Amino acid sequence: MRSKVERLSRKGQYLGLISMGYVIWFTGISGSGKTTLARRLVEELKKKHGRVELIDGDVVREFFEHDLGYTRQERIANVKRIAFAAMLLAKNGIHVIVANIAPYVEVRDFIRKHLEEYIQIYLNVPLKIAMERDVQGHYTRYRQESEKNIVGVDDPYEAPRNPDLVIDTSNQTEEESVHMILEHLKTHHNII
Repeated sequence: MRSKVERLSRKGQYLGLISMGYVIWFTGISGSGKTTLARRLVEELKKKHGRVELIDGDVVREFFEHDLGYTRQERIANVKRIAFAAMLLAKNGIHVIVANIAPYVEVRDFIRKHLEEYIQIYLNVPLKIAMERDVQGHYTRYRQESEKNIVGVDDPYEAPRNPDLVIDTSNQTEEESVHMILEHLKTHHNII
């Protein structure tokens, strides 16, 4: 059964219990399809739940005016920011979809420890395919030696130990991937 939290008015009056929202976190290297599938999932969940928000790691970096770089410690700090925002939304009954690399086991363990209704979806795509997609141009800039600390290339991506769902987006269409996610959420988490 999903966790419930007390809802209080600004004056501290008890307003009842609300169900915690889920935090569904897409992890994987750049070009694995995190943002694409996250946006599609938001569309699908809004049809039934209305209260759904997307947190995209790239948008968070832009909002904070790129105040954090790309060292291991800075990446971890950025992921923790995202996890905190997701937790606040979920505590208010909002389902949160996160598209963020979260490249290290250490930080994903932090997320799982701090978020009650957390679902991790690992988009496992071969680096070669992600480099061909190169949606954001990171891999091209890396080859031109104008960018470094690329997760999966010269900064390790540590594969999740126990993801709730693994999808190889190089072997499935977008539609097939969305269907697989929705079936998982329906069967294992009673969402949908």
